[in-house]
Amino acid sequence: MKRHSLMTSQRVSSVWLSLVILLMSIANAQIGQDPATVVSALADFELTESDSPNTYAASSGMTIDLATRGDVLYTASAEGLLDESGIALASEFLAAASGYGTNLSEPIQQFLSQQASELAGQGELTLTVEEYLLDVTVEGDSDPYQVSLTLRLAEIPDDAFPEPVSSLGASREDATYVIREFSDFQCPFCTRFSIEVLPAIKSELLTRGDVRFEYHHFPLQSIHPNAFPAAEASECILDLAGDDAFWSFHDALFERQNAWGSLGDPSSYFVRLAEDLGIEDDASSESIEMCIDERNFAEDVREAYRAATEDLGLRGTPTVFVNGFRLTNPYEPTAISDKFALVDAFADAGSDETSGN
Repeated sequence: MKRHSLMTSQRVSSVWLSLVILLMSIANAQIGQDPATVVSALADFELTESDSPNTYAASSGMTIDLATRGDVLYTASAEGLLDESGIALASEFLAAASGYGTNLSEPIQQFLSQQASELAGQGELTLTVEEYLLDVTVEGDSDPYQVSLTLRLAEIPDDAFPEPVSSLGASREDATYVIREFSDFQCPFCTRFSIEVLPAIKSELLTRGDVRFEYHHFPLQSIHPNAFPAAEASECILDLAGDDAFWSFHDALFERQNAWGSLGDPSSYFVRLAEDLGIEDDASSESIEMCIDERNFAEDVREAYRAATEDLGLRGTPTVFVNGFRLTNPYEPTAISDKFALVDAFADAGSDETSGN
């Protein structure tokens, strides 16, 4: 199965995907909610409910299926001809199911109108639409083509995530919710997350007893040359002085990013920073300096980067997950609580999926 992003224009085999989505606001995501909210958004299309639950037909012949897990929407699918009415319904349907509204309906309509002939016969193509995956199959020899579309939340299984560098809060066994940050010490957006978001996570969520926060290295060397050595230095601190020292060093690296980010060789700065933080009480400055100079943890950081890019397909920092669901905007005040609610909705519904088809 091919996977590509809808957020950039690129070559996909012989298909040029020109769909660019400009998301002006955070989506009011419908997946994980009552499927009736999607149906109500499509009132203009005069859908007729079929004998199967949550399956509807339009006069154009296109059908939509709202697969549920328990009573909440799990996936949203549409199937039918890509004639003018079919394209209009499919576009509005995906816009309603995602919660992105016209920010998604307009580019989807353009995409289906312009790319159907090139997509025909290519098999199933999976496209990334922010936190969603959109499976697209186009068939037929001429216009109007037959299309099958399925929108689902991208969810990474727990066992696919690598081991974190360090964690805060609940143990794995006690954690209902796991917040995972893939971060780069030289990234200014990661600094914003560390200063604006992480303190609230610590004070409001980690005190509950059912929330765990994990930090994962993801140093983007191509744009942040000192991120990799900073990650190595933090590993030295963790190894020589423990988790508390690591988190002190973590906070200080972000707070003083401007001081070390542009240095030609930041190693000596990292040693002095550990001394300033009193970490030499647990590990001598000589041992910290030796660990950094000998690059004892270079392979660990390199493997963390490989896992983030190759295993998880991550591209930017910070990338933040709640359990297996990625946050579109980790700075949004309700971003984490919304994903908590989604985890709860799916958990309360159990693992049984019900579809009209």
